[in-house]
Amino acid sequence: MDTQALLKELEDLIMDGCGIPFVGKRAVNVDEAMRLIDEINQSLPNELAKAQSIVADADQRKLEAQKEAEKIVAQAKDYIAQITEESELVKMAQERANEIVAAAEESARTMNTNALTYATDVLKYVEDNMEQTLDSLRQNRESLMQQHTNPTDVHSEEH
Repeated sequence: MDTQALLKELEDLIMDGCGIPFVGKRAVNVDEAMRLIDEINQSLPNELAKAQSIVADADQRKLEAQKEAEKIVAQAKDYIAQITEESELVKMAQERANEIVAAAEESARTMNTNALTYATDVLKYVEDNMEQTLDSLRQNRESLMQQHTNPTDVHSEEH
């Protein structure tokens, strides 16, 4: 089960707990809450693995873009070398080769920028998601700890 679903289940458990009048607290099944927290803790490494996989994919795309750019630059250089023998064609070929090199370099810069932007966006998304998950876990733990430290509140309502 994914972390978000587990957090929702924990939230439902807390919200479905018996209300304690006048103190704004709820009594919940501690064993069930701890089970859910354990499951959440177990699912977090999966979330991190997904993030690492996305970053690795972005790095691979960047590497492929760089290789493609290098290949285009090498082709442009080869093109220049092949046509240098003929004087009139040399001038035209040099101009064309320069255009190809400039286009290849611009393409490489664009690919690098896009790969970096993609990786940054993915990492920001994962970071935000992990922060939300962590905040929710802290709030749930604090709520459980408050309920656990005030057991007399639960017993007084039963009587």
